[in-house]
Order: sequence, then structure tokens, then C-alpha cells
Amino acid sequence: MNNIKLALLSILFLGVVVLVSFITKKLSALRDPLQVWEALNNVGLLPIRVRAWIFSTVVGFANPYSRSINFRITELRKGKSCGVMRETKSISNPFRCVHAAALITFGETVGGLAVFTLLGKKDRAILTNINAEYIKVSRGLLTASSVVQPLKDRNVKEVINEVLIKNAAFETVAKLTLTWRVDLKDA
Repeated sequence: MNNIKLALLSILFLGVVVLVSFITKKLSALRDPLQVWEALNNVGLLPIRVRAWIFSTVVGFANPYSRSINFRITELRKGKSCGVMRETKSISNPFRCVHAAALITFGETVGGLAVFTLLGKKDRAILTNINAEYIKVSRGLLTASSVVQPLKDRNVKEVINEVLIKNAAFETVAKLTLTWRVDLKDA
């Protein structure tokens, strides 16, 4: 019985080592978050929740401040990003709701991923403005989503996207408008 447990632990350890090696190789491709997302989704042995946790951890390496909130990216496609964040004591304000700075960080991360999925390897984008409208007190499980139209005009210098943050009852609690300055290189 002990030999079986030892063999299972050895296999699990080996799997973790291979996974860490795989992720560190993909970190170099973080300029294209969609490539990392799809690579993780091609690892069929991992449950979806584990893949979402790994991807969110990888995003935390690229954007260290996003590690201050506990979020998970649940969907990532060209021009679209969705994520969830649960209210915790560390992101709550004295009024027992999610702090505005945590909402901004959550929205910026989700909106930024939607924008970055549309960029090429040499393209750049930097956030220049955030406008936040707080509609309702934010408590519990929150979902953020952002959709960005494809960049058809390569001469565009600014991209504006909207991020909606909703609560578990699907009520909009915050609406963020993000303005990105983009530098699109020749394809």
C-alpha cells in the first residue's frame, strides 16, 4: 500500500515538474496571452479550474499588481475576455464591500487581456485613462467581461474598450471605460 502511495506521489511530482517547465517556456510568449491560454487548454489532463488558476498566476507574473486581488480568467478569445473575482477580506473596504481599487485592478486586467489578444508580436499598448462608474455596492462573486472590436485600421492610435462588472444576480455594479494608446507595427 505504501509503495502505491509513493508511486502516485512520484507521478504527481513528475507531472508538476513537467507542468512548471511547460509554463516557464510559455512565459516568453506572454506578449500573446491567447497563445498561453490555448496552450493550457490543450493540456487535457488538467481540470478547467486548475487551468484558470495557472493562467491567472501567469498573468500575475506579467502584471504583478494584479496578484493583489484573487481573480480567475474564465474565457479568453480574440477581442474578448471574462473573469471572476470573489470578495475577500483582503480586498474589502471598511463598508464590507469590494474596494474601488480592487474593482479597477480587476477591470483593467480583464480589459487589458481583451486588447492584448488583438495585438501582434511587435505591437504595443499602454493604458492612458480609466473612467469608472460605480453603479451598485459590490459584494460576493463578481464577473467582469470586455469585448473589443478587431483592429481593422492599422493606423489607429487609440483603442477604447468597456468592462462591465456584474454581481452574482447579474446586476451591473461597475462600468469601466479604458483608453489604450496603441502602437501598431507593420504586419
